[in-house]
Amino acid sequence: MVQNILRHLGRIDQYGVLSLCLFGALFLAILTWALLQTKGHMERMSRMPFENETPELSQTDVAHE
Repeated sequence: MVQNILRHLGRIDQYGVLSLCLFGALFLAILTWALLQTKGHMERMSRMPFENETPELSQTDVAHE
């Protein structure tokens, strides 16, 4: 049944090639971005979860959300 549906869609094989090309391009773009980041930027981003710079919400702020 699935083969019959795919046969009638026509040019379905091009979607496989297109999706592989898009995946490869996205992977290379993210890899390039990651490799071009400076060491200082990466260290700052790695410390971000441990820093508590945002003010705590009061009970009145939470009630209004």
